[in-house]
This record gives sequence, C-alpha cells and structure tokens, in this order.
Amino acid sequence: MITLKSKIIRNFVAGILACVLVFSILVTIFVTFNYRQMLMEMKDVRVTEVSTWFIKYQKDPNTSIEEMWQGLDNLAKDLEVDINFEEPDGTISYEVFGRNPSNTYPIKREHLKLFNADKAKRSGTLNITYNVNPEPIEDLQRNFTSAIIYGLVISLIIGFVISLILSENISEPIMLISDDTLKIKDGKYEVTDRNTDIIEIENLQDNITYLSNNLKNQENIRKQYAQDISHELRTPLTNLQLYIEAIKDGIVEADSQTMDILLEDVIRLQDLIVGLKKTFDENVEFIQVRNEDTNITNLIKRIAYAFLPKAEQNNIKISENLAENVIMYTDKNKFTQILNNLISNAMKAIGENGNIEIYLTEDNKKIEIKVIDDGIGIAEDQIDRIFDRFYRIEDSRNTSDNGHGLGLAISKNFVEALGGKIKVDSVLNHGTCFTLSFTK
Repeated sequence: MITLKSKIIRNFVAGILACVLVFSILVTIFVTFNYRQMLMEMKDVRVTEVSTWFIKYQKDPNTSIEEMWQGLDNLAKDLEVDINFEEPDGTISYEVFGRNPSNTYPIKREHLKLFNADKAKRSGTLNITYNVNPEPIEDLQRNFTSAIIYGLVISLIIGFVISLILSENISEPIMLISDDTLKIKDGKYEVTDRNTDIIEIENLQDNITYLSNNLKNQENIRKQYAQDISHELRTPLTNLQLYIEAIKDGIVEADSQTMDILLEDVIRLQDLIVGLKKTFDENVEFIQVRNEDTNITNLIKRIAYAFLPKAEQNNIKISENLAENVIMYTDKNKFTQILNNLISNAMKAIGENGNIEIYLTEDNKKIEIKVIDDGIGIAEDQIDRIFDRFYRIEDSRNTSDNGHGLGLAISKNFVEALGGKIKVDSVLNHGTCFTLSFTK
C-alpha cells in the first residue's frame, strides 16, 4: 500500500518521462535519417571554388592553357581534391590529383558541365572528387543528443517539483477529510469546512459534512429516545412496584379497582413495547404491503365511528365530508392505522371542546384525505421534525396520554409505502391540517 501523494508523484513523473523519451527518440530518428542526408548532399564550398576559378581563367584571354592547368593543379592540392576534364566524347583530356590517399573520410564526386561562350554547345565536364568530413554532422548529432539529455533531466526535475505541488494540493484536503472521518468514528461530529477548487473533493467534503450532521442528529435523537423511553418505562414500572409492595404488606387490598390500575399499567407497557417493535421493524415484515381494492369511504366512516364515544366524552365533534364510494387499491390495515393515528392526534391536540373535520375527495388523478382540527396547533420551527421517530412536541399536550412520539413516524412510513404523500399545515393556537395524497 502507498499513499495517495506518492502515487500521484509516481504517475506524474512516469508520464513525463514517457512523453520526453518518446519525443527524444522520434526527434533523434528524424534528425539522423533526414538532416544527415541533407547535410551530406549540400554542395561543398571547394566545388564552388574550383568552378569559379576554372571559369575565371577560362574566360581570361591573357591566360594560356598551360597556365590554367598549372593553376588548377595548384588549386587541387590546396583544396585536397581530384580534378579531371572530360571531353564531350567522354575522354579525359586533363587530370590533376590533390586528394590525400590516406584520407578515410567518405568520397563524394561533383560534375560541372561547361559550355562555350554562347552556351549553345557543351564544351566538356569538370569532374571534382573530394573527401567529405562528417565531423560537423557528428558534432551536431552529439550536441543534439546532449541537448535532449539535458532537456530530459530538466523536464524530470520540473515534473517532479510540479507533481509535489500537485500531489500536495490534491492529497492534503483528502487527508484532512480522512482525519474528519476518524473524528466521526470516535463520535466527534464537528467537521471543518475547507475551501477547495476541485469539484470531486468539494462533493466528498459536502457528503462527509452531511453524514456528520446526520449522525449528530441521530445521536441527539437516540439520547432523546433514551430519556423518553426510560421515563415511559419507569412510570408504569414504579406504579406496579409500589402497588405490589403495598399489596404484599397488606396496605392495599387486591380488589377489582386495584387490579384495574395494575392492568392499565401493564397494558401501557405492552403498548409501548409493541410500538417500539413496530418502529424498528417498519422496514421488514411490518412494512410489507398487502394491497386490495378497498372502499375507503366506508372504511373512514367506520374509523370515525370508533372514536365517537371518546369524542362525546370530551365534547369533540367529528364531521365527515366524504365523496361516495371511493375505491382505492391499498392495504386496509395500514390505511386504518394511519387514520387512527391522525384522528387520535387531533383529539389530543384539542383536549376538550373542539371540532375535527375529515374530508375525502377524488378526481381523475388522485385521491386526497384531510384531517383538520382546531386544536393547539404546531409551532413553525417544529413542523419539520414531527415525523421523526420519538420526537414529541414540547407543549402542553405532553401528558401521559400523548404517546411516545412514534405515531406520526409510523404513519409517514405507511403513507409512503402505499405510494402516497403526507403533508402538514399548522398555525400555533389555531389548528392543524394533515393531508394525504394518493396518485391513481
């Protein structure tokens, strides 16, 4: 295993090295097979000197043939070239030798065609033979190779420095984010927000921040849950303990009234445990949907009727405004629990002397149910959290009858499992409206 910084440096330097090597090889091949031949084919300055000298003396009427050939012989020795004159019929009329026989340089021959004064007829061909010195070309190649090597070394140094800077810019924020994840692992959810110009790293940082905030919220919920559930369990258990001890000591008689009180506490404990189990199992068997065609108009009527005795006891009026014979493909049991929770919450929000209205409407696209109460309402800053597990609104409704903060969480999960949406609108001290929408 290697660090991200080391991997970036290795890959970057390897990429530069590969590019420079390929470039160097291609350029070297190009120079070797093209420029070498071009330099070899360039006309040597000695050929130009011989041609110029020969033409000059040829045109000088005061120079005899013997003087001209003698001068050409001296010139051949000075320039170390062999010269011969070829007649138009191919015969060699004159030849001088100035080239060093021990010279091992490559031999090259040049042919200069000579014409008469009016250039109408070729007077002969001047053949020049000389040794080509390849050292300038070899020097050029050596210098070029040295330049490539220097360029390669400098490129590697520059590439290494750039890779260090680049790897530092990339790896540093990732390492810092990695440190943040270790803090989260240890239960420290404070993540530092750092600026970066890399989109992927910024997205990673945003995700880590979101995860940290979410875990922090879940931690707070768990702490709140532990406090709430310990209180809910402690009260009935304490009552049971006190009653049993009193019965045992003969202070209280085990009559029907006492048994009813004990039974109420046992039922309360049972309801709490069942509610908790359903919440933790909501994504397993408890959330499985068994849909069937259901007349929800009649179902809502039966659910509302079940609440009438308690509503009359608290002087609460339940009004029904239902479209007739609305058929919906749904899970009847889960739909029933949703309505039970909403109506029960509405009655708790009212307490005494109030109104609950239930609406059922239908059109070509959706079915909508509303449960409206004129109870105490919900503060605006608490609306977003009422569907959280174990969340209970901190107001005057937090009595022993107000449950454990599970009803709305379960209801929301059931509504979504049935393919619907749940929305709440509320004004503090004026009332609340829960809206269920199901697409056909």
